[in-house]
Amino acid sequence: MVAMGRETNTVRPRQMVAPAAHTIVTLCLAVLLFSTAPRPVQSQVLTPRATGNERQLPPDYFGYNGANFLGEVAWDDSALIRALVPLKPALLRYPGGTESNYWNWKVGWFVTGFPMPNYLRQLKPRSVRLENFQASIRATGAVPVYVLNLLSSDLETQLGSLREAKGLGLPVKYVELGNEFYIGSADHKSKFPTAAAYAQEANRWTAAIKKEFPEAKVASVAAPPKRVRDRRWLGWNADLLSTLQGGDALTLHHYYGTGLSDPYRRSQRSRSLRYSATEIASILGTPFVAWNELRTEGIGSLPVGREIWITEYNLFDRSQPLAGTWVHGLGVTVTTLLFIDEPRITHVLCHTLLGNALFASIFSNERGFLVPTDFTRAAAPPQSVPLALTATGSALKLVGAALAGKTLGQKLDFPGAPTIRAGRGAGYPSLLGWSFGDGRNRQAIVVNLASSTQQITTAAVIPQGSFEQVSGDPLTLVSSPASLRKTSGGIAKNLALPPYSITRFSS
Repeated sequence: MVAMGRETNTVRPRQMVAPAAHTIVTLCLAVLLFSTAPRPVQSQVLTPRATGNERQLPPDYFGYNGANFLGEVAWDDSALIRALVPLKPALLRYPGGTESNYWNWKVGWFVTGFPMPNYLRQLKPRSVRLENFQASIRATGAVPVYVLNLLSSDLETQLGSLREAKGLGLPVKYVELGNEFYIGSADHKSKFPTAAAYAQEANRWTAAIKKEFPEAKVASVAAPPKRVRDRRWLGWNADLLSTLQGGDALTLHHYYGTGLSDPYRRSQRSRSLRYSATEIASILGTPFVAWNELRTEGIGSLPVGREIWITEYNLFDRSQPLAGTWVHGLGVTVTTLLFIDEPRITHVLCHTLLGNALFASIFSNERGFLVPTDFTRAAAPPQSVPLALTATGSALKLVGAALAGKTLGQKLDFPGAPTIRAGRGAGYPSLLGWSFGDGRNRQAIVVNLASSTQQITTAAVIPQGSFEQVSGDPLTLVSSPASLRKTSGGIAKNLALPPYSITRFSS
């Protein structure tokens, strides 16, 4: 439970025992102040209802970006696979994000003789080949999303890599043409001075890929909305679309801040996890604000007729030490569910599968809360359990299980549920839910963002079956399987949803 300090009005996490570049929505707390949701009467039982039209979902809608497989954990590590399979990813992205622009597929490491970011050049070389990746694909049944190297390789070499994948029995179904070229780094500008220059090359690559792999869908890089004075970034989409021909999709990356301060600047080296109830409510509101901006200013400006793939998304905030807290996991879950409301979005991949608490869903080692020094760290964090699920992984595990193989999505509404109110009068629901089906059985996810328990009738969600539920204090640093409260059982007429909880229903 959340404990309120009488004098300081701060929320404190429960004590934990230590086990053995992108688009950021910058929202100042002065502009976005939330009050805590009113506590519902405990005897009040809410009745969910379906709202809006049921949407079609690809069976391979949800997955993970496979960046960060550059250290001690490999794709074919049996311990990793044991942790990965329960997440039920339908998609896995290879070789990842930024590293894709410098990747030598033949050797499974970076190209030589080409300028790269310092953090990549400093890594100890190892081999991360398609053969390694194949083990995780086979174990999960996921579909690969390949990110080709348009920056430091050439078309024929990259076609050869796709041929190699096909020869290994890996499907060539989804292909991205590079990563984040709208960012104005020197090498991006040298290769593609303008978005039109990139589009011309994308046209050539798309035609060649389609000729050899006619079943493949090909996506080009689009830029998400960004509130900075960056002419390349801001003008990227218009310039791109004036020249781009063919292709099936556009990729977008979606990162959002906490709304408490400038997310680009580290506030201090480390700080305690002490936040007021109002700040917790504000943090949980930012995914809604960020989504509204992406949908109206980003997706809304793109032409109809191409799919939208969200191939990276997560919380990004250098100023607050909230990476790996349960409120982080809740926010990423909300973002995942909000995407489903846009039928043009056909695939979403959370950034990233493996690493530390900053973005990962699985810890790569025991130093999971020692985030990079340009981010504010939580003071005195616990050790993380290697290959345990992070807060994000613990939350998205339920979402992945609910979405697995489902082809229909139905949004749920909760009349009478309290609203988290913004200072300007806008509101965000304290309960968020979706039901998923495949013509045979159904699953559902319901998230309670309120600081109090809410009860719902289950007949309109899943009338018979079982449920599993994960909840916790919002400021808990999720370091091990014991960090969160987990319950499960058969579905009764009514079900209590604890504060800050995610519940999965299964028929």
